[in-house]
Amino acid sequence: MKTQKTKNKTLINIVYFLLFVLIIAWILMMGNNSFFKKWKLSQKAKKTEEELKYLSAQNDSLKQENKRLHSDPEEQKLHVKARTGIYEKGETVYIFKPAEKDSLKKDKPKKGK
Repeated sequence: MKTQKTKNKTLINIVYFLLFVLIIAWILMMGNNSFFKKWKLSQKAKKTEEELKYLSAQNDSLKQENKRLHSDPEEQKLHVKARTGIYEKGETVYIFKPAEKDSLKKDKPKKGK
Protein backbone atom coordinates (compact mmCIF):
# COMPACT_ATOMS: atom_id res chain seq x y z
CA MET A 1 0.00 0.00 0.00
CA LYS A 2 2.84 2.34 0.83
CA THR A 3 4.55 1.87 -2.55
CA GLN A 4 1.30 2.72 -4.36
CA LYS A 5 1.00 6.01 -2.44
CA THR A 6 4.63 6.82 -3.14
CA LYS A 7 4.13 6.17 -6.86
CA ASN A 8 0.99 8.32 -6.93
CA LYS A 9 2.74 11.10 -5.02
CA THR A 10 5.70 10.99 -7.41
CA LEU A 11 3.36 11.08 -10.41
CA ILE A 12 1.44 14.03 -8.94
CA ASN A 13 4.74 15.87 -8.24
CA ILE A 14 5.82 15.34 -11.84
CA VAL A 15 2.48 16.62 -13.16
CA TYR A 16 2.70 19.71 -10.90
CA PHE A 17 6.27 20.35 -12.01
CA LEU A 18 5.31 20.08 -15.71
CA LEU A 19 2.36 22.41 -15.19
CA PHE A 20 4.63 24.87 -13.40
CA VAL A 21 7.16 24.77 -16.24
CA LEU A 22 4.41 25.18 -18.83
CA ILE A 23 2.94 28.19 -17.02
CA ILE A 24 6.37 29.83 -16.65
CA ALA A 25 7.13 29.20 -20.36
CA TRP A 26 3.75 30.68 -21.29
CA ILE A 27 4.35 33.80 -19.19
CA LEU A 28 7.90 34.33 -20.45
CA MET A 29 7.64 33.41 -24.13
CA MET A 30 4.34 32.37 -25.60
CA GLY A 31 1.54 34.59 -24.31
CA ASN A 32 0.24 37.73 -26.02
CA ASN A 33 1.67 39.83 -23.19
CA SER A 34 4.77 37.73 -22.65
CA PHE A 35 8.04 39.29 -21.54
CA PHE A 36 9.70 38.18 -24.79
CA LYS A 37 7.13 39.94 -26.98
CA LYS A 38 7.28 43.07 -24.84
CA TRP A 39 11.08 43.07 -25.10
CA LYS A 40 10.88 42.70 -28.89
CA LEU A 41 8.41 45.59 -29.08
CA SER A 42 10.66 47.79 -26.96
CA GLN A 43 13.63 47.02 -29.25
CA LYS A 44 11.52 47.88 -32.30
CA ALA A 45 10.42 51.13 -30.62
CA LYS A 46 14.07 52.08 -29.96
CA LYS A 47 14.98 51.47 -33.60
CA THR A 48 11.98 53.50 -34.75
CA GLU A 49 12.96 56.37 -32.44
CA GLU A 50 16.52 56.34 -33.83
CA GLU A 51 15.17 56.40 -37.37
CA LEU A 52 12.80 59.23 -36.44
CA LYS A 53 15.70 61.29 -35.03
CA TYR A 54 17.76 60.66 -38.17
CA LEU A 55 14.89 61.58 -40.49
CA SER A 56 14.01 64.64 -38.42
CA ALA A 57 17.59 65.93 -38.65
CA GLN A 58 17.65 65.23 -42.38
CA ASN A 59 14.31 67.03 -42.78
CA ASP A 60 15.61 70.08 -40.89
CA SER A 61 18.70 70.15 -43.09
CA LEU A 62 16.58 70.01 -46.24
CA LYS A 63 14.31 72.78 -44.92
CA GLN A 64 17.34 75.01 -44.34
CA GLU A 65 18.68 74.27 -47.81
CA ASN A 66 15.27 75.01 -49.31
CA LYS A 67 15.08 78.31 -47.43
CA ARG A 68 18.59 79.27 -48.63
CA LEU A 69 17.70 78.42 -52.23
CA HIS A 70 14.57 80.57 -52.09
CA SER A 71 16.18 83.57 -50.42
CA ASP A 72 19.80 83.73 -51.65
CA PRO A 73 20.37 84.35 -55.38
CA GLU A 74 24.06 83.41 -55.10
CA GLU A 75 23.09 80.05 -53.63
CA GLN A 76 20.65 79.57 -56.53
CA LYS A 77 23.46 80.16 -59.04
CA LEU A 78 25.73 77.69 -57.27
CA HIS A 79 22.97 75.10 -57.18
CA VAL A 80 22.21 75.48 -60.90
CA LYS A 81 25.91 75.26 -61.74
CA ALA A 82 26.34 72.13 -59.66
CA ARG A 83 23.25 70.52 -61.18
CA THR A 84 24.09 71.29 -64.79
CA GLY A 85 27.87 71.02 -64.55
CA ILE A 86 28.28 74.27 -66.50
CA TYR A 87 30.86 76.60 -64.96
CA GLU A 88 32.35 79.92 -66.02
CA LYS A 89 35.66 80.05 -67.83
CA GLY A 90 38.60 80.09 -65.43
CA GLU A 91 36.42 79.07 -62.48
CA THR A 92 37.94 76.48 -60.14
CA VAL A 93 35.47 74.00 -58.74
CA TYR A 94 36.09 71.50 -55.97
CA ILE A 95 33.65 68.62 -55.89
CA PHE A 96 33.58 66.59 -52.70
CA LYS A 97 32.06 63.15 -52.90
CA PRO A 98 30.93 61.36 -49.74
CA ALA A 99 33.04 58.42 -48.68
CA GLU A 100 31.68 54.96 -49.35
CA LYS A 101 32.22 53.76 -45.82
CA ASP A 102 33.56 55.98 -43.07
CA SER A 103 34.59 54.40 -39.79
CA LEU A 104 33.60 57.50 -37.82
CA LYS A 105 30.27 58.04 -39.53
CA LYS A 106 27.29 56.19 -38.10
CA ASP A 107 25.22 54.49 -40.77
CA LYS A 108 21.62 55.56 -41.05
CA PRO A 109 19.03 53.16 -39.63
CA LYS A 110 17.75 50.61 -42.09
CA LYS A 111 14.12 50.49 -43.05
CA GLY A 112 12.13 47.34 -42.72
CA LYS A 113 11.62 44.86 -39.98
